[in-house]
Order: sequence, then C-alpha cells, then structure tokens
Amino acid sequence: MRKRTRRAKKIFTRRQLLGALIGCGVAVLGMGMLALLLYGNKAGEGAVGPANAVLKVICPFLAGFFALKGVTERPMASGAIAGALYDGLLVLLLCLFLGECRPSWALLGDLVISVATGMAGAMVRNLLWESGRKK
Repeated sequence: MRKRTRRAKKIFTRRQLLGALIGCGVAVLGMGMLALLLYGNKAGEGAVGPANAVLKVICPFLAGFFALKGVTERPMASGAIAGALYDGLLVLLLCLFLGECRPSWALLGDLVISVATGMAGAMVRNLLWESGRKK
C-alpha cells in the first residue's frame, strides 16, 4: 500500500508580491494626481485627508484582488499577506523619503486596515471566479 504524502502549499507566492506592487503603483499614481491638483489650485488642502483615506482602502483592496491566481481554498490568507506586503513596501518608501523611520501607532493602524482590506479584495476575486465557474 502506497503511503499518502501531503504536499505543503506555499503561503507566500510571487503573485502576492505582484498584487502588493500593483497596489503601491496605484497609491503613487493617486498621490501624484492629488499633488498635481494641489499644484494647479484645482483642489484645496482639505482634499488631502479624504484622498488619503480613500487610497488607504482602495490600494490594499487591489493588492489582495490581484494576489490570487485562481480559485483557492485560502483567499483570506493570500489577501492578508498581499495587504501586509503593500503596507510594508509603502512604509519602506516613506522611510527612504524621510531619511528616518519613526514607528507609531498610526502605522500599526494602517497595517491592520491594509490586512483587512487585502483579505476583502482576495475574497471578492475568489467569489467572482467561483461564480463564473458555476455558470
């Protein structure tokens, strides 16, 4: 009788890094567009807070959404990793631009938001694939 072996599934894949990079790209584009609007006096300084809040939700959602390659059993784990990678990459960019890294509770709150919305993005994509496959 042949012994059954269970192949371990990888928890981290290149696809999650790609999703995080897509989320970072969208965040950089969004902030660049906001900077251009501010420079051209098309938007006031009051637009910075709402734009930042919208980007904090949309970009990790996209990171989790693009982290999946196909229907999976664990979309939440994959999305959470993509959201955390997204937040880590943005914090590293922030530290590079500022020249120093100051840990704070706000960064931890941003990480929690990124992980949660990354999970939501991956679950939405998984549901879309599952519903498309049933038809």
